[in-house]
Amino acid sequence: MKRFRFSLEALLEMRKREEEAVKLELAGKNQEIHQAEKNLRDIEKRLRVLQDEQLASREQITDVLLLRYSVSYRNKLKIDMLQTGQTIYELQNQRGDIRRRLTRATQRKRAIELIKEKRYREWLKENKLREQVFIDDVSQQGFIRKRRKKKNCSLA
Repeated sequence: MKRFRFSLEALLEMRKREEEAVKLELAGKNQEIHQAEKNLRDIEKRLRVLQDEQLASREQITDVLLLRYSVSYRNKLKIDMLQTGQTIYELQNQRGDIRRRLTRATQRKRAIELIKEKRYREWLKENKLREQVFIDDVSQQGFIRKRRKKKNCSLA
């Protein structure tokens, strides 16, 4: 019995590699989003610390220049938060695009896998038929031999 050979195996391997590449790209994008979210939390923490310090020391500050610097720093932190939020939004949109590409790549790979499974089932069916024909032939030949042997024994 000959072994099963799938003629589109190379295409299937190529589709699998394509899917893996998109998965790696998605993982990288998820890492970027995680890092941006971590940066945002860090900025928020620095802003809370600044506001707490300012609240505690506002009554004691007499220097207008220090007050001006603290307001400028707070505004810079807020702008950084907005920019980081925008970056996160853009990264999430990119992640959505990558997910759609991953879905398409998975569908393309699965289509080839379905063809392979169908051909394998056909191959199994065909080989079972061949095997059954062979077994029938062997059984028939055995039956004929036994019958001839009985005839030969009864004639002698």
